[in-house]
Amino acid sequence: MSIASPAPLADEIGKFMTHLFGLKVSTTEIKSQELCQPLAAVATYTDGHDLIRGQIVCDLRCASILGAALTQIPMGVVDDSLESGELSANLRANAYEVFNICVNLFSYPQSRRVVLSEVRFEKQAETPPMKPTWRSDAFQVNIERYGSGFLRLIHCA
Repeated sequence: MSIASPAPLADEIGKFMTHLFGLKVSTTEIKSQELCQPLAAVATYTDGHDLIRGQIVCDLRCASILGAALTQIPMGVVDDSLESGELSANLRANAYEVFNICVNLFSYPQSRRVVLSEVRFEKQAETPPMKPTWRSDAFQVNIERYGSGFLRLIHCA
């Protein structure tokens, strides 16, 4: 499943993640200002010419539940990461894989291929600078049995 830019719909992202995790995932578009949680993960996607084609940024809760849902890690591990303020090693590895699979959210006809270039996991991560031609869509992602977190998709408009 590939969601071509511009602006994937919240429902399509929810369906994409439902298929990925085998759990019910609902995604609601929100205003960017509602992303009040500190960011904890920044995934950057580039094309075959090393141009940035998109980014996904999310808060600690979202990165934790995305990582946990991939392999059905118990909620207690998520709670421990939230309490410590850092992703555990297994949640970090799983979240990386989720971001890698999410490359399918960045499909552009003019690009040969879009790949995950890097993922930075850090406390108080900064939102990447926006280019004038980019669009930012913010979502609340709610994963069955894991709860919800905030995710921002930054892509070419």
